[in-house]
Amino acid sequence: MVIPITMPKYGQQQDEGTVVRWLKEEGDQVVKGEVLVELETDKASFDFEAPEAGFIRKIVAAEGAVVPVLSVIAILTETAEEPFDPDAVLPAAKAPDTITTMIPDAPSSSAAVGPGTGGGARLKSSPAAKKLARKSGVDLATVQGTGPGGRITSEDVEQAASRAPAAPGSADCSPLSNMRQAIGRAMSKSKQTIPHFYVGIEVDMTDAEAWRKDVSVGRGIKLSVTDVLIKAAAATLTQYPVLNASLDGDAMVEHAAVNIGLAVGLEDGLLVPVIADAHDRSLPAVAKERVEVVEAARRGKISGTPKATFTISNLGMFGVTSFIAIVNPPECAALAVGAILPRLRPHGEPPENVMRQMMQITLSADHRLADGMLAARYLHDLKQKLQSVEMIEGWM
Repeated sequence: MVIPITMPKYGQQQDEGTVVRWLKEEGDQVVKGEVLVELETDKASFDFEAPEAGFIRKIVAAEGAVVPVLSVIAILTETAEEPFDPDAVLPAAKAPDTITTMIPDAPSSSAAVGPGTGGGARLKSSPAAKKLARKSGVDLATVQGTGPGGRITSEDVEQAASRAPAAPGSADCSPLSNMRQAIGRAMSKSKQTIPHFYVGIEVDMTDAEAWRKDVSVGRGIKLSVTDVLIKAAAATLTQYPVLNASLDGDAMVEHAAVNIGLAVGLEDGLLVPVIADAHDRSLPAVAKERVEVVEAARRGKISGTPKATFTISNLGMFGVTSFIAIVNPPECAALAVGAILPRLRPHGEPPENVMRQMMQITLSADHRLADGMLAARYLHDLKQKLQSVEMIEGWM
């Protein structure tokens, strides 16, 4: 069996990716899930895992190559000697070359051309770096590349731009990073094309918080509020598949898996690592996966290739009481989570005003797929789960 390995499309705004480093060579045997190659987009770097076990028979895209999404970057076969026809796998296509920028010959033999280059040398740079250099007025010939094979990255251009002296009397102006540009494109598209609506509800987290702390002390299992939210949101989505769906043209695409994206703030933006199949995992398994993917995201890396079907953004740790999230296309909905704070609320029979630990959550949804009644029912059932210690205990 011949298995083409293609450049994955990690986001709606991604048109291409860069092959940063191959961790395997032609002829190597690999197992399913083993990391084959490090890839890079304008937002982050990714570890791409083997979709099946087999042998690397041909590497099509070399390190430093900038490849359109869904283009073949390598060919995997089930056995080491299995015959295959590269032309059949790569119809009318050839291996994409690294994008390069020509450095013109210097006007004289004594003129400097750039760091480590001579007249007429070819300087490797990513398309993002080239675009950023044009916007910030940086001459690529003056930039020392730190990528594979001396490739100039966006970070190299940003550092060069920050060192450039400002023109007299000019304002302090710096170009947006690639990550901020990508976020801007995605969120602008979302607000322009998705008819958002918002529904909020207050959840009493008193009992769940007491249970969570008891589990940490009594059983030594560290669980965060976010872990409980991920599991509860995923379990409730199985009852409301429309909110876990996406829109493709005029068709609704329902997803069998509930893959929860978790918005993780970085110094210059955010990434959304994914907890795959959160509906089928135990609460401790969700917690373990959450720690791993968040730590990787904060290092600018995301492992695996699952796409989020629903996103949670939690700003409660900063004392934010409530906010609304922007739906991340092509998803249908996103959940914004505020802080858990003491509030006087009626409780007990007969009801008396007592201090309870309350949390505000707000669902943002795409009105093309869902409506207010559906969103309200989802939040009602999610609230019931979060307020039921018996339900949460059953996820252990």
